Amino acid sequence: MIIGEIISAILSNFVVTLLAIAIVMSIVKIRRAKLSRRPYSAVYIVWGELLFYMYGIGAIYGGFFHAYFGTMAAAGIGWQNSPFQYELGWFEIGYGLTAAMSLWRGYQFRLAVTLPYSIFLLAAAAQHIKMMLVQHNYAANNAGVLLWLGDIAVPIAVLLTAFLARRDHWPWPSE
Repeated sequence: MIIGEIISAILSNFVVTLLAIAIVMSIVKIRRAKLSRRPYSAVYIVWGELLFYMYGIGAIYGGFFHAYFGTMAAAGIGWQNSPFQYELGWFEIGYGLTAAMSLWRGYQFRLAVTLPYSIFLLAAAAQHIKMMLVQHNYAANNAGVLLWLGDIAVPIAVLLTAFLARRDHWPWPSE
């Protein structure tokens, strides 16, 4: 029964789990680069790991919930289910695959992945906060960790790492 409880804890705290994995993988990759004496940019590595895990795996996971478990996803947010959940889910799945691929792409590809989803998440955060203030919606996925970590802190961190990584990739090559 302990394994079931562990799996349940991981899946019910997926944002925290993915963030922890992204941090650990960043540390591992930075350490490997340092030990092999390769040139590296720590902020670029962190940015890539955040995109892969938080925006990539996280969006795919959320997308499956919205697309195939819409009633459960809506209830967790304190909303009614809607056919739009399926559309949102498949947007997130497609976006998540693109974000995951960005780990192996250059600065411009990563930036193109960063901006739309960061804006989407921050707009979602504004909507969730409005729902708390206007409708007193304090459902777990409207007012909990998902809001403060997944919809606010992570997009700010991703935007900040994108901004800081620009120094290592500026000026952009003309194409």
